[in-house]
Amino acid sequence: MQNFEWVTPTKVIFGSKILERLGKETARIGKRALFLYGKESIKRSGLYDTVVSQLRGEGIFFVEHEGVQPNPRISHAEQGARKIKENNLDIIVAVGGGSVIDEAKAIAVAGCHEEPLWDFYIRKASFEKALPIVAVQTLPATSSELNGVSVMTNDATHEKFSIRSEAIYPRVSFLDPSLTLDIPIQYTAYACTDILSHLMEGYFTAKGDFPLQDGLVEGVCRAVMGALEIVLTDPRSLEARSTIMWAAALAWNGLLKVGVEGASIPNHMLEHPLSGFYDVPHGAGLSIVIPAWLKYMKSSIAHRILLFGERVLGLGRALAGTTPSEGADIVIGELEKWYRHIHTPTRLREAGIVSLDIDACTRQAMALSVYWAVPGYDEKDIRAIYALMD
Repeated sequence: MQNFEWVTPTKVIFGSKILERLGKETARIGKRALFLYGKESIKRSGLYDTVVSQLRGEGIFFVEHEGVQPNPRISHAEQGARKIKENNLDIIVAVGGGSVIDEAKAIAVAGCHEEPLWDFYIRKASFEKALPIVAVQTLPATSSELNGVSVMTNDATHEKFSIRSEAIYPRVSFLDPSLTLDIPIQYTAYACTDILSHLMEGYFTAKGDFPLQDGLVEGVCRAVMGALEIVLTDPRSLEARSTIMWAAALAWNGLLKVGVEGASIPNHMLEHPLSGFYDVPHGAGLSIVIPAWLKYMKSSIAHRILLFGERVLGLGRALAGTTPSEGADIVIGELEKWYRHIHTPTRLREAGIVSLDIDACTRQAMALSVYWAVPGYDEKDIRAIYALMD
């Protein structure tokens, strides 16, 4: 394993009925909050009333900022930052899925700086401080509740870029699986596709085998897929929802790929232009990208594909006696079959993308390859992979 540093400054509070601690945990950090959330779902569920009661119970002044979109927009974050400055707010309470928490991180940075917010996402400006965040996760998928990453979309250019810093880890994250019991099956499937992508990226790009990390990734993958199977027939299974929620937090906080040589994120590099330009759900975009990327890369990563097929998909017998190329094709085919089983798209047209702007998507993917230090891809490679998504 390579040398590494791994930091997790976030306090996680996991389980049912934990929100009775939200007010006290928030008050330890700040007394003037921006209450950030998405649309009306938290009001219909009663979660809004719970949060308001908790904040008021501890004498916390708060200003609401609703309307976060699934692919959060930089303009909405800038509006939130103005509320921070106008009201002298000192903490953000983010209630929602990864999009809400990602936007909270953007606002946390903008609230402490005068530079245009997008400058931080295109590496034109840097930051070392941000407002503290308390997160209540309601749609587990992105690990945003337990990492220092924020992904935002520029309304004007449709670029979907990110920032990363220890300064934007949430101080406290509340993970209550009971809040996820009524998430629609389709959105749960998209979320699980995203979770799995976070695990698979480092696994498939690893240069060599890493028994400890490989075993962790394989185990979490099997757990997520198994839990989703339960949810497909029993959507309100608290145990299955708990597994998905904790797996989501672990998958993308760095722990499962530390020390793994070569681990990178080419599939996210390729997907961000899809959800940035066409506003498709991130998980839906990933289930299109991953099979195409695997097909393009199979000659160089066949060994890792076969390991995944044997250890995660249980294809040992089917792979016996095959060549690496034949075996890789079997694994990729079974993965596509599973995506179809959970009703996520595997082709662009299935996601409503009739005519892909390959030029624009390639330019954005190339920019991301630089920002994220994803090695080994030129425009020819990226265009070829997009072509495999038709």
